[in-house]
Amino acid sequence: MANSNSENNAIIVGAVAGALIGAGLAVLVAAQEGATLRDKFMNTVDLLKNQGQRLKEQSGELQAKGQEIKGLLAESVDVVKEFKEEATSAASEIKQEVQGFRS
Repeated sequence: MANSNSENNAIIVGAVAGALIGAGLAVLVAAQEGATLRDKFMNTVDLLKNQGQRLKEQSGELQAKGQEIKGLLAESVDVVKEFKEEATSAASEIKQEVQGFRS
C-alpha cells in the first residue's frame, strides 16, 4: 500500500507540475502573441492612416483637375456658341449676296 500511495503522490505531483508548466507556457505564448497582434494591429492602423492621407491628397488633386476641366468645357461651349453665331451671320450674308446677284 505504501508503494501505491507514493505512486499516486507522484502522479498528482506530476500532474500539478505539468499543469503549472503548461499554464506558464500558455501565459508566455499568449503574451507574446498579444504583443505581436498589437504590433500588427498598430502597423495596420499606421498603414491605413498613411493610405487615407494619400487618398485625401489625391482626391484634392482630382477635384482641382475637375474644376480645371469644367472651366475648359465652359470656354469650349462659349467658343462653339460664338462660332455658331458667326456661321449663322456669314450664311445670312452669303444668302443676301446670292439674292442680290439674282436680282
